[in-house]
Amino acid sequence: MIASIQTKDHSITRTLQDFFAGMLKTGAADAVLVPSRMSDSPYVKPCLIASHDRLDRTVPLGPGFFVNAGPMMSRLTRTRAGSTLVAWLRPCEIRAFVELTKLRQGAREEVVIIGMDCPMALSRTDYDDWAGQGNDMSDDVEKWIQTVYQKPVTQVDAWPVSRACQVCDAPYPVNADVSVMLLGGDLDREIALRADTEKGEKLLAEMDLSEGQEPERRKALLADLETERTEAFQAMDEEMLDQTGSIESLNRFFSACVNCYNCRSVCPVCYCKECVFNTDAVAYAPTQYLSWADKWGQVSLPNDTVFFHLTRLAHIGCTCVGCGQCTLACPSHIPVSDLFISVTRNARKAFDYVPGRDDAEPLPLSVFQESEFTDIVGMGNKEAT
Repeated sequence: MIASIQTKDHSITRTLQDFFAGMLKTGAADAVLVPSRMSDSPYVKPCLIASHDRLDRTVPLGPGFFVNAGPMMSRLTRTRAGSTLVAWLRPCEIRAFVELTKLRQGAREEVVIIGMDCPMALSRTDYDDWAGQGNDMSDDVEKWIQTVYQKPVTQVDAWPVSRACQVCDAPYPVNADVSVMLLGGDLDREIALRADTEKGEKLLAEMDLSEGQEPERRKALLADLETERTEAFQAMDEEMLDQTGSIESLNRFFSACVNCYNCRSVCPVCYCKECVFNTDAVAYAPTQYLSWADKWGQVSLPNDTVFFHLTRLAHIGCTCVGCGQCTLACPSHIPVSDLFISVTRNARKAFDYVPGRDDAEPLPLSVFQESEFTDIVGMGNKEAT
């Protein structure tokens, strides 16, 4: 089922705001989760809205992306609320939420997920400059939308999109209930929506929308994006191998790390309820530090920065959703996501695993397949004894 929303007053933002308001007015949703500006600030955060007259500050599409809503969805769905929640999520946010549901840290039963072709995002510094061009931002948002959905781009005017967006291999909704198909669309006229599940069909039917169709240019633009981003990832992968391919270069890469743990805090799939780095396991005795200093001549403090990042890599080795939040949050400007995306995407190939692809697909490290790594474990090798 494909429906369409007629664009009002040449404003995609206003059209989507009215779409959300209609859900609340008709009772199709009890609340919607959508990015929204707080007061007069240009910054947006996921906001849970239950009143149809509080949607005027929402920014459904735009380059501001400072919180991955996956963990917010986990909080909102960890127990049943007896209400219907409609969540407007970027593709990487859907992937994060799906991965958390596999860890029993959330559930989809009472949620209708609306995903969209991704509008991409700016770095924090570039967003500050972009948002500083005007207080209202509405015209800038509309220009951003019209630019990123008409052709493959890596920057809008003077502002390059984040590195994570430039290499994202799935900038379209997967595992959503409703997919908003924006790439290549005549957005001044209409916005196309496709129901991908029964829940999605029910929602669109309750909204009584016109019949629509997928934009003719969308598939071609997606193919162009795939080619462009594959090349960008290969370049980044080679760069990361050069910068982190030895223990010496890895230490250099993380040399500015101050163990603030911001990357852990914003990571949507860093799933431990209690991090080992907050326990006595790494609360070393003073004599231990002195022993290390005596053995090696010196010990830099904090001393476990690289160990911390390697531990995180081990935990999310196949489930990193590539949202780039870790780089965005790093006060030392370390391109953490470049390394994590590079390592985890290569690790995923070994398990034929894609985070967020399938709710029923088990986490790779939670199951054992006889066909995995037979050259290492010896299974299937006739000479093995």
